[in-house]
Amino acid sequence: MPKIAITGKGGVGKTTLAALLAHIYAAEGRTVLAIDADPAASLAYALGFPRALADQITPIAEMEDLIFERTGAKPGTVGGYFRLNPKVDDIPDELSAEYRGVKLLQLGTIKMGGSGCICPESALLRNLVTHLLVARNEVVILDMEAGIEHLGRGTAGAV
Repeated sequence: MPKIAITGKGGVGKTTLAALLAHIYAAEGRTVLAIDADPAASLAYALGFPRALADQITPIAEMEDLIFERTGAKPGTVGGYFRLNPKVDDIPDELSAEYRGVKLLQLGTIKMGGSGCICPESALLRNLVTHLLVARNEVVILDMEAGIEHLGRGTAGAV
């Protein structure tokens, strides 16, 4: 199944293209998982999710209890140890929202500078994206943030 990461500079239509591709694959009867990896987090609206449903989606990076459960570290803590390879295989099915045949996960982002180490969140998100790209047999479409930050972090390295 195709794994597509849509990247580029800001304002060029990455989110629109991601939504269109997701709908095309869903219309063909394929299982589609769309990943909103853009801090603007507007893919739900581009996919046509009703506002009430879109507003209920909690980005993975903001799920502090989940991050602690899976990595063994509280978000924002400095020092200490955490799992670099946390369990993620159940997250897409448990935490995605679905509308018109497209499942959606929002990864989330750093809310403000100086909020501490985001290492546990990064480990969880990186492993989740790698799992989605390598282990799942479905169309995966990543709507990436503008710029090249994701290249440095290796977020979509398995595409």
